[in-house]
Amino acid sequence: MLLNLHTHLLNKQAGEEIILNQIIPDSEEALANFALPDTPNWLSAGIHPWYIHEKLYPQQLKKLAYLAADPAVKLIGECGLDRLKGAPLPLQEEVFIKQIRIAEEHRKALIIHCVRCFNELISIRKIVRPRVPMIVHGFNNKIEIARQLIEKGFYLSLGGAVLSEESNAVKILQEMPLENLFLETDDKEIHISDIYQKVSEMKRISIDELEKIIFDNYLTITSLQ
Repeated sequence: MLLNLHTHLLNKQAGEEIILNQIIPDSEEALANFALPDTPNWLSAGIHPWYIHEKLYPQQLKKLAYLAADPAVKLIGECGLDRLKGAPLPLQEEVFIKQIRIAEEHRKALIIHCVRCFNELISIRKIVRPRVPMIVHGFNNKIEIARQLIEKGFYLSLGGAVLSEESNAVKILQEMPLENLFLETDDKEIHISDIYQKVSEMKRISIDELEKIIFDNYLTITSLQ
């Protein structure tokens, strides 16, 4: 089974298991009517930093707290911090910490969006000290940041960037331990099988071995549920 840890698209391949992301909406009407889709797929749900409403965020958090109890929701997020877009950073930090608390209550791992806020992310982890695992999704940043995150206990989920020979993700793959790795397609119209193929070639292991490692990592992060 090819686990696709994070996707916004329902273009599932044969032999693929996806975790379909659900973003808590930022309008009053959409929020009132928002519900999880009727689907056999696994889900994640969270308040993306781009969609934090400065007045409605308490209702957004209340909706997430309700949805987090659903067994179909395997991960909380994507949530996190973005210095380039979204609500003011102090509000992003407040809402992120409250989502960590929700994840802790329901014993579910966090899938994290982080743009130019890695110092803040590490600081929040140090202060809050969550017991649930934290996965930075779509990681394609400098290898020094990857090393720091892995040292602090984060998982990294890599996406389509691994298909580009010059990407940071490729450099990271060359040295990162597989027990910290997940793979994803995010919002890209690409096949998860192509990502697995590339990673298996780079790490010089079979796709079957890679599938097992990734799924074992998933069992590890969901073992608290």
